[in-house]
Amino acid sequence: MKKIFFAALILAFNQCNTVENQGKRTSGDVTSTSIPKPAVIPYTVVNIYPHDTAAFSQGLEFYKGELLESTGLYGKSTLRKVDVSTGKLLKNNPLDEKYFGEGITILHDTLYQLTWQEHEILIYNPETFQLIRKMKWNYDGWGITNDGTSLYMTDGSDKIYVVRPYDLKLLKIISVSDNIGPLNNLNELEYINGSIYANRLEYDYIVQINPANGFVTGTINLKDVLQQYSKIDLSYIKTNPNGAVLNGIAWNPSTKKMFVTGKLWPILIELQLQP
Repeated sequence: MKKIFFAALILAFNQCNTVENQGKRTSGDVTSTSIPKPAVIPYTVVNIYPHDTAAFSQGLEFYKGELLESTGLYGKSTLRKVDVSTGKLLKNNPLDEKYFGEGITILHDTLYQLTWQEHEILIYNPETFQLIRKMKWNYDGWGITNDGTSLYMTDGSDKIYVVRPYDLKLLKIISVSDNIGPLNNLNELEYINGSIYANRLEYDYIVQINPANGFVTGTINLKDVLQQYSKIDLSYIKTNPNGAVLNGIAWNPSTKKMFVTGKLWPILIELQLQP
């Protein structure tokens, strides 16, 4: 009887422990022994540039050597062109107050800007910011990039939606996982040399994703870079619960450098990724 009692007690303890641990991940997360642990991607900080502390950054993109940025918040969302070296605005296009601006990408000289919960994609001439049209999208808009042919979009889950640019027909869904399980909170995206790089909302690293299978192959650790490289008092961010979040990835194809920033950050960081 004692053996049966203790066996039942151990089983109950293990079940409780399993439930508790599951609560720390989203439902359905499982350890995957088939996915290797992501490699740490080394980098060098090349330059630090000023960034508008009022910019609630949602997307970054280089186009013909110039930096474009999308910012969020209702009543404050914009599409803008920024002078990298000074952080000054060269062009600013405020969005209608009903829109919360999200990620941007440029494909075939057409600029796509996501909106958060409005389920609309705003399409512009990237030179003039003239609005060309709007397209309906069935999911929340978070991040967007492209591979030269198709658009890749996130909605805050572990999914990346691959669609045709001219009619948004869904071509496939990439489910993203690392060696622990599905990776949710996928946000801003950038497609670089055959890999997808993604911010994870409220995490201080960027993940590198293999688009063929959704496996996370590497991580760029950006923990404490804001505190390390900022030369101004950051107390203003602490008063904003949505501030300080790492968000914004841009790849400059002419210099082969990555640029990153965050919501309300005072700096834009230029990185040289190491092979």
